[in-house]
Amino acid sequence: MSRKRTTPITFVLAFLMLSQLLCQSQNLLETKITSITHEQSLENFLIDFEKASKVKFFFLPEWIKSFQVNPSHNQKTLKELLAGFFDNSSISFSLLNNYSLIFIKDPGKLIERERLLQEAFTKKKVVKRITIGTPNVLKPESLAFISGKIIDLKNDDPVIGATVILDSGLKAVTTDESGKFEIVVPIGSHIIRFRYVNYEEQIIDLDIFENGVLNIRLGETPFLLDEIVISDEASQDITSRNIGLSSIKIGEIKRLPTFLGEVDIIKQLQTQAGVTTVGEGASGYNVRGGSVDQNLILLDGIPVFNVSHVFGFFTAFNAESVKSVDFYKGGIPAEYGGKASSVLKIVTKEGDSDKWHANGGVGILTSQVTFGGPIKKDVTTLSASIRSTYSDWVLKTVSSNYGGLRNSSVNFYDGNLKLAHKLSEKSKLVFSVYSSQDQFRLTNDTTYGWKNLTASVRFDHSFNGNLFSSFQVGYGQYGYEVQDVDNVAGFKLNYNIKYPTLRWDLNYSLEKHKFTFGWQATYADFSPGSLTPSQQSSQLKAKSLDKEIAIENSFYVSDTYLLKGKLEIIAGLRLSIFDRLGPGKIYGYKNNQPLESFTRTDTTVFKKGAIIKEYYGLEPRLSLSYPVTENSSLKASYNRMYQYNHLISNTASIAPVDIWQLSNRYIKPQIADQFSVGYFSNSKNRIFETSIEAFYKSVQNILDYKDGANLILNSGLETALLSGISKSYGVEASIFKTKGRLTGSLNYTFARSLRQINGATPIERINNGDYYPSNFDQPHVINLTWKLSFTKRLFFSGLFTYHTGRPVSIPTSAYSAGGIVVSDFSERNQYRIPDYHRLDLAFIIEGNHKRKKLWEGSWVISCYNFYGRKNAFSVFFADNNSGALEAYKLSIIGTIIPSIGYNFKF
Repeated sequence: MSRKRTTPITFVLAFLMLSQLLCQSQNLLETKITSITHEQSLENFLIDFEKASKVKFFFLPEWIKSFQVNPSHNQKTLKELLAGFFDNSSISFSLLNNYSLIFIKDPGKLIERERLLQEAFTKKKVVKRITIGTPNVLKPESLAFISGKIIDLKNDDPVIGATVILDSGLKAVTTDESGKFEIVVPIGSHIIRFRYVNYEEQIIDLDIFENGVLNIRLGETPFLLDEIVISDEASQDITSRNIGLSSIKIGEIKRLPTFLGEVDIIKQLQTQAGVTTVGEGASGYNVRGGSVDQNLILLDGIPVFNVSHVFGFFTAFNAESVKSVDFYKGGIPAEYGGKASSVLKIVTKEGDSDKWHANGGVGILTSQVTFGGPIKKDVTTLSASIRSTYSDWVLKTVSSNYGGLRNSSVNFYDGNLKLAHKLSEKSKLVFSVYSSQDQFRLTNDTTYGWKNLTASVRFDHSFNGNLFSSFQVGYGQYGYEVQDVDNVAGFKLNYNIKYPTLRWDLNYSLEKHKFTFGWQATYADFSPGSLTPSQQSSQLKAKSLDKEIAIENSFYVSDTYLLKGKLEIIAGLRLSIFDRLGPGKIYGYKNNQPLESFTRTDTTVFKKGAIIKEYYGLEPRLSLSYPVTENSSLKASYNRMYQYNHLISNTASIAPVDIWQLSNRYIKPQIADQFSVGYFSNSKNRIFETSIEAFYKSVQNILDYKDGANLILNSGLETALLSGISKSYGVEASIFKTKGRLTGSLNYTFARSLRQINGATPIERINNGDYYPSNFDQPHVINLTWKLSFTKRLFFSGLFTYHTGRPVSIPTSAYSAGGIVVSDFSERNQYRIPDYHRLDLAFIIEGNHKRKKLWEGSWVISCYNFYGRKNAFSVFFADNNSGALEAYKLSIIGTIIPSIGYNFKF
């Protein structure tokens, strides 16, 4: 048999044919389109393309029937054309065998959509079918923009902080203060879920082909004993909410251990990563190495200066009156300013527009009641709450070395009232007022009293679907009084702050942008102290300080933009202007000399309304969020903040008698710059959420006191203070378990808070000008919380907290001079008190077995400091009568404290 020989020519021809095919396969998708003369369907275009070339397309017509091509697509390559349609969709394409272009539709998204629908059907949830746009007029873009508003089903109030979840969590956003949301989605079919705590979830089976509007009405979840939702999902997915933002769910903190039965928003805040407190019973909180005065606390839009009852043992806000709590420790929006560390925004409840409700609670020390309902159905509503204490009986039963404790007195109250009136479908008027008062007295000793008052009227108006306005007039007041009734040295010390406010906020939404802009103004009227005799026989000389007046104006603008459907950018700019006004006087001091009474040279007097000193500054804000995968994201932020008022104190913990000082010629505003970056992820089954975030913050013009400084009623306060800088940095790691019978969180924070006071002369330096730890520097902090659901009604919860002991200055040596022991102290804050740790436990019984009942009730049995640790609040030293100093540890609460409380709802 003969064999056919292959000549070299045959090899050359084969090579050339193969090269031609390869070139064809490589260049096919790069073919430029030039033949589109009129608008036609993509299907017809592909058929014509097949006829004009040797390529073959394989697809199902229903996949692409909605897409249209037109002459504007000429000069694009085939690849660019198809990518413009199918990017961010479930359709992809692949070149095969050098001439076949196969369209593939990902079944995974279809399967997931069917799973979500089946899950809703199994749980007997209603699913609404909605179509936005028409397939025949589908625009060539592959993304669509959805905007809308979520309101309460009963009273038409905006639902603030509600979550809009796309599919299985691919993307999620939350509603703003007006209940509005915006989300960008790929064209096609989606499942969108609308959620809010204690409200029934609404599910939409959506087909979307163009931009559209979705307005949703959510109703409260009915209380049914045969249902149990074993889930602790955050109000918004951790990968999609803004960096540095967290929301506190009032319903969940009611199931955590409490101190003497009191549900406490601030103490719950102190368990979050990056937030600490200097000790047990301390008022206020420290955020990322900042001082307590650097936290802006807004109650219905009005700042509150003191947030504690009984020197910090209780929070001044009744949790039953609160609707929502948002906390920003980074990525702070441009609409907030005036403080250097954080923002805590608290919104109180409005009354039900349909019927009246009431709830209350009875505890060991306090009782409270909250009620609300319609004055005129669907038009005017009222909500009110009142809380008061009857704690004196506890003092009478306490065994103490202080003999007068049994006859001492502690009492406080706080109350809220909110009246809302709907003027029209687009306009609403809301009046809100809050008041609190404290008094603490030891027998034959000093009486302390302090009070808060805030009131506001807000007018909300929606001009159209894109423009919303809110105008608010507010008033705030804070003051304290200290009184001693001694016949010889009796005194009365008064301090008062008044601050009327105005603010106007606007929200304007476009297809791909969300703009917020506005103006805020505050008039500060500080009465920094007056001292008068409390008894006619008192030998005390009366003294008072001049008033301090200032006006702070702020203008802001910000834009939220989703770049190419992935990178979310929130960019803002705030301009703050501060004018310190007369009447007043400013002392002059010798040049190049420290500010001391003996270097004072003259006094300049300013008339009423004259500008004593003006400061202004630009405050840029930027937040970025990029989804790495469907279940993870990277986020970063930067913000600058100006703070024009300062808390003047020489104690670690804020006290009612501390002084607030306005900026002036010598006391400059604090300027804070903070950078943060983090990685956030969810497990695929969405049971676990994890995050790790790093931050760095620097603050200019922080204040610290000179050794031995006199701060009370000091007319030249600048001579007692020193100015410097601070820096803080750290890493926060958290893990949350959000579903199952056992839910909870674990977070760890490593952070440092350091200060430097390095003036021109030795007297103007602390620790020789070196960095030293601040009073609230606590490098290691661990918080563990959990909730175990035994049955539908029984829960066991707990909290364990640990943090490094705070810094202190201690005497390192002592000597006797004229029979008096004199101490030499260490450099400032070079030692630490013992580390702090505590375990709290609670057992909760909710509801009863009756389906028809007059009210719903729950019991909370709690143990605070379960193993009775004597945590040190501070360490002090005293002469032991042998000429030496002996250390003593002061513990505020050194024993287990059980409590029981009962809450009810009508």
